[in-house]
Amino acid sequence: MKFPVYFCLIFFLFAAISADLKAQTGFSAINFNSTLNHFNDKNTNISRPRIIVDKDKAKLKNSSPRTVFELEREAFNLINEKRREKGLEPLEWNEQVAKVARLHSQDMAKNKFFSHSGNDGSDVSERADKIGLNRWRAIGENIAYNRGYEQPIEFAVERWMQSPKHKQNLLNKEWRQSAIGIAVTEEGTYYLTQVFILK
Repeated sequence: MKFPVYFCLIFFLFAAISADLKAQTGFSAINFNSTLNHFNDKNTNISRPRIIVDKDKAKLKNSSPRTVFELEREAFNLINEKRREKGLEPLEWNEQVAKVARLHSQDMAKNKFFSHSGNDGSDVSERADKIGLNRWRAIGENIAYNRGYEQPIEFAVERWMQSPKHKQNLLNKEWRQSAIGIAVTEEGTYYLTQVFILK
């Protein structure tokens, strides 16, 4: 049985449109685990949403290579800018807190996982204890990772600001001190951990 010419044309047009739509709607999964907070009364707030982000909508800019320490300060300064925009006091950098944050980012990068729980099962309060940071009233943590973006730090901060749980931590007026630890794998995956502390 022979198909009419117009039927064949419609079929090929439909196939072409389908292929084009598939090409235009490719998504990249960017994971941003929500906040993990501990308080001295043992109340805990944990939830873990996953955000799917259209990679083509990410802000891309040219940038020169920077050290991990420069990236950490860049992220920290961006967050303080967001706080100033809301009339909040900027966070104060705490180097001990930075050690806690770096410890977790390096653990995630080395062992290729993404979670508030460390490879050894530790949480942020236990990691703080491990380095001798144990005089606090409340401690919190935000984590994120991404890959394939020319501005991975700006991208991570913007996505944190778009997530209600992360934004709540970033703009919480109770936090006074904080720091960010970043680790980058050979493949170019960026792991970010921000730890907040209230003494």
